[in-house]
Amino acid sequence: MSKHSKLWTGLASVSTCCLVLSSVGFNCMLGYSGTVNQALGITTSKVVNDGDTSEDTTYFESDYGELNSENLQTLIRETYDEAVQEEAEGAVLLKNDNNALPLSSDETKVTLFGHAVAQPLYKSASAGSKAYDTSEGIDLYTALSEQGFEINDTLYNAYVQSSTERGTGKYDFLTNTTSVLSMGEEDISFYTDDLKASFADYSDVAIVMLAREGGEGMELALEDSFEGISQLALHQEEKDLLNMIKESGVFNKVIVLINSGNPMELEWLDEYGVDACLWIGEPGQRGFEAVAQILSGSINPSGSLTDTYAANSLSAPAVVNGSFNNQTWANLDEVLVAIDDDDAGISYSTVQAEGIYVGYKYYETRYEDSILGQGNATSSVGSSFGKDWNYAAEVTYPFGYGLSYTTFEKTLDSVTINGDEITVNVTVKNTGDVAGKTSIQIYAQTPYGDYEKKNLVEKSAIQLLDFGKTDTLEPGQSQTLSITCDKYLLASYDYTNAKGYIMSEGDYYIAIGDNAHDALNNVLAAKGAEKLTDENGQEVTGNVSNVYAWSEALDTETYKTSQYTDEVVTNQFEEADPNYWQDGTVTYLSRNDWEGTYPTSATQLTLNDEMIELLAGNYYEKSEDALSVSDFTQGENVGMPLAALIGLDYDDEAWDTYLNQFTISELTSLLSDNFGTTEIASVGKPAIVAGDGPDGVGGTYNESKYGTSVQDTCFPTEIVLASTFNKDLMYNRGKLMANECMYLGMEEDWMPGINIHRTPFGGRNFEYYSEDAVMSYLCAIPEVVAMEERGVQAGAKHVVGNDQENNREGIAVFFNEQAFRETSLRAAEGAIAAAGGKALMHGFNRLGLVWCSESTALCSQVIENEWGFVGQQETDAVAGAEGTYKWHLTSAVAAGVDQFCLDFSGSVGTAVAKQITDTDDGDLLALVRKSAHDYLYTVANSSVMNGYSVDSKIVSVTPWWQPLMIVLIVVFAALDILFIFMDLKKRRTVIEIVKE
Repeated sequence: MSKHSKLWTGLASVSTCCLVLSSVGFNCMLGYSGTVNQALGITTSKVVNDGDTSEDTTYFESDYGELNSENLQTLIRETYDEAVQEEAEGAVLLKNDNNALPLSSDETKVTLFGHAVAQPLYKSASAGSKAYDTSEGIDLYTALSEQGFEINDTLYNAYVQSSTERGTGKYDFLTNTTSVLSMGEEDISFYTDDLKASFADYSDVAIVMLAREGGEGMELALEDSFEGISQLALHQEEKDLLNMIKESGVFNKVIVLINSGNPMELEWLDEYGVDACLWIGEPGQRGFEAVAQILSGSINPSGSLTDTYAANSLSAPAVVNGSFNNQTWANLDEVLVAIDDDDAGISYSTVQAEGIYVGYKYYETRYEDSILGQGNATSSVGSSFGKDWNYAAEVTYPFGYGLSYTTFEKTLDSVTINGDEITVNVTVKNTGDVAGKTSIQIYAQTPYGDYEKKNLVEKSAIQLLDFGKTDTLEPGQSQTLSITCDKYLLASYDYTNAKGYIMSEGDYYIAIGDNAHDALNNVLAAKGAEKLTDENGQEVTGNVSNVYAWSEALDTETYKTSQYTDEVVTNQFEEADPNYWQDGTVTYLSRNDWEGTYPTSATQLTLNDEMIELLAGNYYEKSEDALSVSDFTQGENVGMPLAALIGLDYDDEAWDTYLNQFTISELTSLLSDNFGTTEIASVGKPAIVAGDGPDGVGGTYNESKYGTSVQDTCFPTEIVLASTFNKDLMYNRGKLMANECMYLGMEEDWMPGINIHRTPFGGRNFEYYSEDAVMSYLCAIPEVVAMEERGVQAGAKHVVGNDQENNREGIAVFFNEQAFRETSLRAAEGAIAAAGGKALMHGFNRLGLVWCSESTALCSQVIENEWGFVGQQETDAVAGAEGTYKWHLTSAVAAGVDQFCLDFSGSVGTAVAKQITDTDDGDLLALVRKSAHDYLYTVANSSVMNGYSVDSKIVSVTPWWQPLMIVLIVVFAALDILFIFMDLKKRRTVIEIVKE
């Protein structure tokens, strides 16, 4: 072959590759057009106003005035300030021996240890803002440098240049490969003599940062593949590192930073001579600025833990069945054959045998019973060490724990009970030497007596009731806070007898404390208990003056009906209890007998024919007396735009007139949500864009409009926000994110994350608030209220029971109804019912055998009837899925689903429209009309309608990248033809020459 022939062959090969890539890429971009447009700041419709333009069409005002470049810069500055403040108040000082922190002005030469300093964990893998990975992101090195610290660059640069990486074991759908799970820490051999020699000139402080990373679809390991221990335990490379630092004798102080959204095991801090330890969580884009300021002392830390830090992360009873201890059905082969499906999404289950005893509710309740000598609490069953169970051996830091650079005196002034309101007045005095803030934590204990033991109503020895945060108090300064608590949160769910919420008979206690354990000791002191100990095993007396007690009679009526709708609240999920199917299948953990009820092995279930049928889904059937499609008016366009519905009640008759304008295909097209929906110009419905992320909405500002193309702010993750115990910051986060959405043209953001930390290993614990349902309930309210007030829908996710990433797609979650009502549902209730959120996203998981989005009990009865929810119910990302969910479309719509997440091909709408028309199913059409009504109601009452009036016209806009991609495809195709032609021509010439 000649040199010229090779040239044309090469060019043809390149052009063919470019043609294939551009064609495939274009198809992918079309499929993911909503995501692409969102990333590029593009909307696919615009408004044209032909009528009276003097009409005020701003229905929701931005807090920053007109949407322009100058005001956007103000918003950006305030989001950065908020992000720093959240980390400042959310970081938790866990240990501070001999006032090692803050560092003094002459302690500036520092050496940073741990590979995480070069690979910081800003947030774990999930949706939302990625702005931390831009020039606007601040890492620990930069933040410390800006605070005047001199850093050992020799070691730091060695970390940066190292090929070591932290690996999560994440599966990559593009490459079909799975990364290797790795702590990402250097082997001790990494620290050469030259590196060790660099320590001496930077020996004021050794700052060690350790990270633990999960993420969406990535659970942390209960038993890793390289050491066979919990991923939350200290690993050998880390032990070697800490030993090296300790044995070097070079450093005056050793400070440890915990860069994790999951609670590490930290009982080793004393062993390695650590002077101070600061939990920083995942600080997001700007939070490391606050970390550096805490170390330098310009910020006084005031965060408190929203999880219990156990000495052994495997000691939580929920772990026995949770996470990687999920079980397949005992008759799995039979199940797969019966359902004709080999998909793993129908294979796994988890049984919440721990009942209500999640997090501190387990550790603190067992502690009380061990102190009072009841319930076999000191049995070795469930002990981490094979000895009698001992609180101080099991718990390193209790829920609510957090130190300060100063000290505070907290006094319970008064408690007033007036109906459903409990008003608690607390005075706080700064008794130390520096200014600071502190949290006010209000706890309660409710009776656990004969009625509860007989009817299996479990009670935590202590439970969070509410919280607040002081202002910054100068030394000697006092502040009195009045916090109004909801008495409803003291009701317990009786699923066996009353089958509803009850107020138990007996003595109730309200207590304040520095943490849950401290508050419980105060209650125990008021009850006359002795030999109380703190988390270190040191004897304490408790503070009786910080406790208020009163008595109640048994009350089964007050909370029998919903406080939101007056709907009777009673059992809805009995079939999610394995004991419903076969009595005695599960023994739920009970404080009545810790030894006899503690789950010692995972429960494996066998499904009978009825259970298999439920597991298969597809419950919807057209009824014999179903309405006909002809009973509805469709496609009768009277020129009414969506703007005509702005501000109208959901039940206004104008909605029927508006919906009558849609064709069936237009209605069903709204079932597909791809982070928004396309415009329907004929009925004046604009294109809608949605954000997705509790710690950042995930968008890029339009440079042509606002003069900047930076991404929205990535705030510290939600667990850091919760750890502030500051509702003002929570409200401000919602306010700022709502304003960001206005600039990005987003109608809603999928937030907050409202699942609980059922175990310490949850891969997305970082973007959920807490192990405690009441904490989650209370944290969500100010965030959601702030969003909704500004016309941006806050879509709580994932409703409900989606508290692990392992097997999350389709896993069957079994429970008793008390535990479900008081944990998973309570956490979601704050955002949806109490705060009035207008959107929510379901989980992938099943409730018992029924997928969340097919559960009429959840979607219709609890969410709509009991909680009074009016708005958009959406599935998680299951649209178009094969296997687990492929037959469930109409059943989900019938249950109350309005939209299916990530249906890029529009297959859901096509399938449902076909079923409606092929079967003349007017009932199904009515359900689809309701789904459209629900969704469009949220759109009509959102800030994206700013600028629209009844005279507005919706005009479709083709995104600039679509014609560009078409041009590229045409160009590559033309070049490909040209190069192939030239190649063939040259080959023919060569052949002719050879023949001659």
